[in-house]
Parts: sequence; structure tokens; C-alpha cells
Amino acid sequence: MNSQPLLERLQRQLKQSRQRLLVWVQGEQAWCHRQLETALSPLCSGQGVLLGQPLTAAAHAIPSLKAAELHRVLGTTLDFAVVDAYAGFNPNAFGQLCGTVRGGGVLLLLTPAADQWRCYDDPEYASLCVEPHTPADMNGHFLQYLCSTLEGSDQLLCWSEAGAAWPRLPQTADPEPAEQPCLSLDQAEAVKRVLAVAEQRRAALVLTADRGRGKSAALGIAATRLLQQGKRIILTAPSRAATGAVFERVQALAPDCMSQLLFASPDDLLHQPVQADLLLVDEAAAIPTPVLVELLNCCPRIVFSTTLHGYEGNGQGFALRFRHHLELHRPNTAEYRLETPIRWAGPDPLEQLSNRMLLLDVDTQPLPSPDQSLLLETIDQAQLSQDPALLRDLFALLLLAHYRTTPGDLRILLDSPNLQIHVLMQQGQPLACVLVAEEGELPDALAQTVWEGRRRPRGHLLPQTLIAQEGWGEVASWRAWRIMRIAVHPLLQQQGLGAQLLNELECMAVAAGVDYLGASFAASESLLAFWHHCGYRPVRLGEQRDPVAGTHALLVVRPVSDQVRQWLPRAQHWYGQSVLRRLPGALQDLEPERLTLLLDGLWQPDAADLDTLKRLRGFAQDQRTLESSLLPLSWLLEQTLPLWGQAGIGCDDQRLLCERILRQQPATAVAEPAGKRAQLQRLRNLCDQLLALLPSA
Repeated sequence: MNSQPLLERLQRQLKQSRQRLLVWVQGEQAWCHRQLETALSPLCSGQGVLLGQPLTAAAHAIPSLKAAELHRVLGTTLDFAVVDAYAGFNPNAFGQLCGTVRGGGVLLLLTPAADQWRCYDDPEYASLCVEPHTPADMNGHFLQYLCSTLEGSDQLLCWSEAGAAWPRLPQTADPEPAEQPCLSLDQAEAVKRVLAVAEQRRAALVLTADRGRGKSAALGIAATRLLQQGKRIILTAPSRAATGAVFERVQALAPDCMSQLLFASPDDLLHQPVQADLLLVDEAAAIPTPVLVELLNCCPRIVFSTTLHGYEGNGQGFALRFRHHLELHRPNTAEYRLETPIRWAGPDPLEQLSNRMLLLDVDTQPLPSPDQSLLLETIDQAQLSQDPALLRDLFALLLLAHYRTTPGDLRILLDSPNLQIHVLMQQGQPLACVLVAEEGELPDALAQTVWEGRRRPRGHLLPQTLIAQEGWGEVASWRAWRIMRIAVHPLLQQQGLGAQLLNELECMAVAAGVDYLGASFAASESLLAFWHHCGYRPVRLGEQRDPVAGTHALLVVRPVSDQVRQWLPRAQHWYGQSVLRRLPGALQDLEPERLTLLLDGLWQPDAADLDTLKRLRGFAQDQRTLESSLLPLSWLLEQTLPLWGQAGIGCDDQRLLCERILRQQPATAVAEPAGKRAQLQRLRNLCDQLLALLPSA
């Protein structure tokens, strides 16, 4: 059968409707590549890219990229794209590439035949394996899920040596034209609403949309008009790269205004506030809710814009968590959702199918009230791949509870060989879950090379960090369970479900002979309180501040075996001294008020020797200078710092003590109290107060 006329008719139909299509090409790799130059060539005209390593001459005419190089085409528009799954199927890259194809274009997915792809030795397995696992240990649950999803759809073109299965394209409606530079009435309305916020004394707006609706471009159009009026606009997002569409619109409409549009990371805004007439927060769902709450205080006029379904992850968690805060504290916040696609016409077959493939379209389910029927179930990855409803519900829970869940996490969930999945279920619906990575028991030779700094094997975050960064070689032989994710439905948080999960997990760890549990997270006040309440103790504070969450990474452990219980006091003392010694240097950006939480309860102060006590009293009660008292004062602060919270030392005083003594900064580095003389008197009073905490004082 000659398929050429049918292909040409399909291509004309796509161009006229501005819809996009997935073409699933199944066969040997060389045959798939030949199809791009022969039978499928009508679909491969114009500008396109191949994601994968070209292996045959047929693909050489199409520029090729590896997944790590995909940033080169993000923000551009392609007539077609090819994903060669023989080179590995990367979910994040696939989702990103889908977003670059223009209306009327196609994305061609080259794979082995479906029954062979399910058990294909995917090159991506190398990035999912941790010692001692190898790619041969992988079971291909994610590929099985993909095949089932593709085989269950009639909105794609299946192309194989056996023949073609033609798609069913949904009917589209012509959108109403909008006045330039806006490309839809939705976008024009969004611009209008952003401009209205800038004119009010105090206002907030939430813009939401699925990918491809021109939401970020609307911010750029509005920003251009405001900049031309002399307004001061600040733009923030999880990264500057995420704001490309905003800057592109400003560059296109008013190049002379480009230098006036200021970008600042969320962390920069929280620590170095800048005056602005309007703050634009793009991709807000990828910013932690506590940070968004603080950003509300940075500017009286603020616009939060976020993608609801997109390759960066899902915005439903933002919708529940942050909107709830806005309802309580900013009840007059306006909301607007852009529905009309701009880059293509809806309903779009490629968008709908890629959303199902990557679970970007999962939404919240009706929430039952938790009762005594909650059951903890351990979910097998094979079971999960064969139960689409459970997979969607579980992935939706992860999306709701975390701000950085991406399509790549779906593959980790289904394929990671060292992953355990434990879920609190009620009436078949997951209400909370914990994902656990099995780590540790490193061979002696490998552990030694890690300790020496010669190797960093994939995975094993807990033992590697403790061995390489803190020098604890003895942890290598211990068996660890690392809590990768703990997720509780946002509407059920603060009800003890997370603590219940961790208690159940510890019981399982005891039965399994595990030595310790652990986790690593951005150390916000709320997370510190949660993990401390659950009995997890800090042993390592990272030096890099998370640019989005604005906090340092903290590693915590909970002992299970006796040998770890005996080791923990030494590890915590080492941790405390490490934090204190790094304060003037690597941790110079650590907030003093957070310091007390990080060191809370680590030790009790020692008795001071007579010489030290005499010098401290000389500073507190007489007129000895600060410079001559720095050594005993530093000792006093280090001894008593874990007790500052219970001793009632306030935030201003904590900053004063930390900056003037531990970091030895000048008086100008401290705002309260102002002035060198006032600070000196306050330091004398605080010294007297801290002396009372010493056993011999």
C-alpha cells in the first residue's frame, strides 16, 4: 500500500488545524532512520532536531543533540523533532522537546517494536543504577508503562514495517483574533490584569496556565509597557533561564528597556530586598511555598505566574498550598487562567498524549477524611506500572507535596533498583507516602577511595557524604535507608501522618537489620522542627545555599542499631564544631537566628576555668574591651549557643552575638542596636546573661 498520499493529506490537515502529532516509528534502528529520508520525509521538512546520537547516514541531515545539550533549542520553535529512544528515553528531555514543536508539526519517536522496547536495555539505565546494581538488574517498568500508554491511544500515527495505524484528530475551533502584540484574547486579558495590579496601592494576582498558552510572554508584554512608563520592575523565578520568554518579549518590543528589567533570585530578594513598583514571580510552582509567603512581603504589588501542567513538573501543589495561604492573608488576590493555546491549536493530540505519558496531567482527587482505617502498604514497582490508577494517584501525591517533581521522577519511581515505596492508604487512595533508597554496606576498597577523595560512585548519598565530607570511615559498612521523599496531602498536613509514616518505617528498619535512617533537605525552620520532632539529628550542614529555597542542605540521621547510637554523640559534636568554625567563611551567609535551630540541644556547657571566668566577668561587669575579650567570649558563645532558644535570647541579640563575636564583623554589620557604644553595652549585658548558663557560674 502506498502511504505517501495519506501522509501528505495528514500533513496538510495538521498545517490547517495547527495541531501537532506524535509519530511512533517502531523497528530496527537502521530501518527507523531510513524512514526519515524516505517514507516519512514529508513530515521532516523545515527546521528540526534529533535527540540522540545519529548512528546511520539517514539521520545526518538532521542536527543531533544529546539530552544534556537540549538547552540550545529551548525557547525556539521547531517544525519537527525526532526522539531516538535507541539512545535512551529521557523523560525530562522528551517533555521539553514536545514544547518546542510548533502547531502543524510532528514529534517522531523511534523505538524498537513495542514487545522488544519493553525489555530493551535502555542506555538511560546507567544513570539510574547505584552500587552494586548494574543496568542488567533493571526491569523496564517505565518502558512497559510507556508502551501501554502509547498502545492505548488512537491520537498518534503508528508506523512500522507491518504497516501504519492512522490517528483520529479531534476537531479544533478557530480562536478569536487578538490585538497585537498579544496572540490570543486570553493573553490580552492577562496583560490587562498585570497592568491593573501595577496601578493599585497593594494587590496580588495569580496567573495560571498549561504550557504553551503564552503566560510568560504576557508578563513580558506587560513589563515592557510598565518599563516604558518609567516603572521599576523586578522579575524572579527558580532560575534566570526560566525567564527566557519574558526577556524575549521585552527585547522584541522595546530593546532599549532590556537593561531596566531586573532579575533577582528568590534568595537574593529575601536577603537583599530591592524597591520595586511591581514584582513578577514566574514559574512560582517551582518555588517552595514558605519562600513564596516571604516574597509577599517584598513588594506591595506582586504577580505570581505558574504552569499547571508542564515538563518542569505540576503546579497543583502550588494551587492547594499557596492559594490557601492567600485566601487567609490576601483574600482580595485576583486569579486568572489562560486557556487558549498559542503555539498550537487545542485540543492538541501531542500535548494530550505527552501529558499522559509523563503524568503531567494528574490532578487532585476528592479527599477522604483520615480515620482509623488507614493502612500502610508497601507497593511493588511492577504492581505500580500495571496499575495506572494507583500510579496516577501516587504521582499526584508527590506533585502536590513537593515543588520540584519532574517527569524524570516518574522514571525513578518505576525503575530505581534500590527504591522502596511505602504508602498510607484509605479506601484505595494514597494519603501519604515515603520513598526510601537503600544505601550503605560499601566494600572496604570502595569506601577507602571515597574517603581519600578519589571516587564518588553513583548514589549512596548518606554514606558518601559522611565519609567524604566528614571523614567518618566507619559508616561504610553500615546499612542505611535514606528517605528520598516523604509526602503528605497538603490538606492533611499537621495531623501526624508524616510522623506516623516515619515510626512505621523505623519498625520495618529494625526488622530488616538496618543500622540507621537518614534524610537530606533544605533546612527551613518548619522542616527542621519536623525532623527534630521525629528524632532525627543533624550530622552535616552543606555550604551551598539552595538558590530557590534559600537555605543550606542539612543531613540528618536516626540511629537504629547500637553501634550507630554509640557513634552519634561524636558525630554531632563534630558537626557542631564544624558549623561554628565555618561561620566566618564558608557559612558566612548563614542567618544567626537559624544557627540556634541547627545546634539546638547538641550539648550542655562545660564549667569555665578560673582564668576564663575572670576575663568574662571583667568584660560583663567592668570595662574590659571587646578586643581583649574575644577569645573567652567566643568560648562562652560556643558553649551556650545550643541553649540560646530556651534562654530567651531574641533574634536581634543572636545576630549581634554572631556577627560581632563569632564572625568578628564591625559594628556597621549589625542594624540593632545601632552604634558601637550601644552594641558594646548590649554585649556586656548578654555576656552576663550567658554566664548564668555555665555550671560553675
